[in-house]
Amino acid sequence: MKIWIQGNSETSSFLRKMCSDRGMVLSSPGQCDLAVLQFPFSAMSDEMANAFPDRQRIVCGKIDEKMNRISKEKNWMLFQPLEDEAYLAENARLTAEGALCASMNKMTLSLRDAHCLLIGYGRIGKELTRLLRSFGADVTVAARRAESRKEAGENSVSIERLPSVIGKVDLIYNTVPARTLSESGLFSIKNTAFLIELASKPYGFDLERAKRLGIHASLESGIPGRYCPESAAGALMHYIERSVQIE
Repeated sequence: MKIWIQGNSETSSFLRKMCSDRGMVLSSPGQCDLAVLQFPFSAMSDEMANAFPDRQRIVCGKIDEKMNRISKEKNWMLFQPLEDEAYLAENARLTAEGALCASMNKMTLSLRDAHCLLIGYGRIGKELTRLLRSFGADVTVAARRAESRKEAGENSVSIERLPSVIGKVDLIYNTVPARTLSESGLFSIKNTAFLIELASKPYGFDLERAKRLGIHASLESGIPGRYCPESAAGALMHYIERSVQIE
């Protein structure tokens, strides 16, 4: 199989090596059997789109309306890992590990001595809660759904109850891609706490406003590619081997 991998990131470099080790031939956009675009948002220029033939096989992330229209016109075969449960689960594990690393690099407390707040209890929230508790951290989970709060266990609260707990915690992770923290919520955060954004836009809070208020806030997007690019490439390689017929 001839494969073309977009981008010059560390993850792309590791993926090229993995493909080469498996006997695939690294190729160019117009000459490949399979194209792998950048993540999590995939885009291409008109020149690149014209280079791909009809029925081109493409592994991609989220795409815009233009690319969706072109893919239908040219009958491209799109493979989308972000719609694959096994890939998402693996990516959540990598994100949780990276988030833990990011917070440990910032804090002066050990996790065992920290009271942590997790906003959201999806794939990443579940993995992060498990990891934090394995380190002995005191974890409070805030989630909208009663079923999620029950699964998260002790100290779980509804999103509406965030104002009553947010001023007591040392470390806050937001995993919800929607505004969960209002300005009054930001005012309640103690000045020694750390606030880490793990969600995608529109994010759970106004990052710049948080910084102007003196909060130790940071955006930690794209964690797998930044903290563990080889494992991120491995997760994508596993998806390709599972989902794409490799000749």
